[in-house]
Amino acid sequence: MLNLNRRSFLQGMGMLLPLPLLEANTKQDKKPPLRLVIVGNPYGMHPESFFPKTFGKDFETSVELKMFEWIRDRFTVFSHTDHNMESGHFRTAAFLSGILPQEAGRYPDGNISIDQLIGEYQRSEVRFPTLNIGMGKGIKESWTRTGVPAPMLKVDQLYKKIFVSSSKAEKVAQNKTWSHNRRMLDAIQGQYKDLSKSIGREDKSRMDQYLTSVSELNREIDSMEKWQSQRKPKFTGDLKKATMQEEYNTLFDMLAVALQSDSSRIATVAFSADMKTRDLGLTSNYHSYTHNGKVQSGVEGMQTIDKFQLGQVNRFMKKLDAIPEPHSNGSMLDHTIVMFGSSMGYGGTHSNRNLPILLGGGGLKHAGHVDLLQKNGTNTPLCNLYLSFLHKFGIDREVFNKSTGTVAI
Repeated sequence: MLNLNRRSFLQGMGMLLPLPLLEANTKQDKKPPLRLVIVGNPYGMHPESFFPKTFGKDFETSVELKMFEWIRDRFTVFSHTDHNMESGHFRTAAFLSGILPQEAGRYPDGNISIDQLIGEYQRSEVRFPTLNIGMGKGIKESWTRTGVPAPMLKVDQLYKKIFVSSSKAEKVAQNKTWSHNRRMLDAIQGQYKDLSKSIGREDKSRMDQYLTSVSELNREIDSMEKWQSQRKPKFTGDLKKATMQEEYNTLFDMLAVALQSDSSRIATVAFSADMKTRDLGLTSNYHSYTHNGKVQSGVEGMQTIDKFQLGQVNRFMKKLDAIPEPHSNGSMLDHTIVMFGSSMGYGGTHSNRNLPILLGGGGLKHAGHVDLLQKNGTNTPLCNLYLSFLHKFGIDREVFNKSTGTVAI
C-alpha cells in the first residue's frame, strides 16, 4: 500500500492544503460577489431585552433591536437555535463550527468554522480568503481545517495587512520562497506521475487526489504572485483610537473598505471579553454585568454593553448600505450577509441554549422574527443556518458538521 504523507510535505513548505477543491463542487461566481461578515461576542445577550415578544414580519421590536427599524424588511432574528450543548464558557469555541475542539477527530472536516470553509473556495478570487479580527481577550470563534484557531488581527495589524504594501526586499524574499516551492511541487508531480504507472487501482486513486492537491497549491502560489503585483487599497478614514468606540469605528470602517475593494469577501469580528466598559460610563467589567442576578442596575449595565455592540453592527450595515454595489444595482449591504450572534445564550447562567442570532442584508428572504423551535420541541441546530450559507455561496454540500437540514433564508 502506498503511503503519501501529503500533510507533512506541505507543512514542511510552510503551507497547508485541504482536500482537493474540485470545480465540480462549486458553481461559477456571479457578479457581484456575495460576502459574509460574522460578528460574535463571548457572553451572549440579555434575553428579555434582545428577543422580540412576537414572531413574523410584523414582530413587536425589542428594547435592544429598536435601532434596526430602518432595515426591518432586510432583517431577521432567530429564536430557538443553538448547538445543543451543555452550559459553560468553553462551549463558545464552537460558535462557528458547532463542534468543540476535543470532538474534531470524529468529523470529516474536523471543527473547521463556516468562515474558513467558505474561504477555502475563494482563495484564487481574493487577496485574503478570510479576515479574522478582534481586540483584546476574545473568543476563539474561527478554526482552520487542522483544528488551529485562526489568528485574530487587531486594528493595527488589520491596517498593515489590508493597506500597507510589502517593501521591495520583502517582495524579493517572497518571490524566492514561491519559486523554491514551485520547483519542489514540479519535482513531486514528475516523480509521482512515473510511479503511478506501477501501482494498483486504490493507490492510483489516492495518487490522483494527491496530485490534484499539488496542482491546487501551484494555483495558490500563482494567486499570491498575482496579488503581490497589484496595489492595495487606500484608507482615508479616521485612525483615532482614543476610546473604545473610536477603535471599533476604525475597525469596521477598515473592514468596509476591504470588502469594497474586494480584498476579501469573508470576515469575522470578535468583541472582546475585556471591553473597556468605563468608556461606556460603567463601573464594573463586562463579565460581572452578565451575572446581573436580574438586579436592575446589573440589567441596565448589560443592556448598555449589548446596545454598544449592536450599535456597531448597525453602524456598519448603514455604512455598507450607503455604498453602491459596483457594476450592479443596490448597495453593498444587499450583497453582504451580516450576522451577529454568540455561542452563549445568556451569560448569567452560562447557558448555551437559544442563542441570540440576527441577520441583515445579503439579498436574503428575510422574515422578521423567526421561531426555529422544531415539532419535537428541540431547537434547530445552528449548523443548519451555516449549511444554508454554503448553498448561498454556490457550494454544493449536503451537510455542514452537525447540521440536520437547512434554514430558509
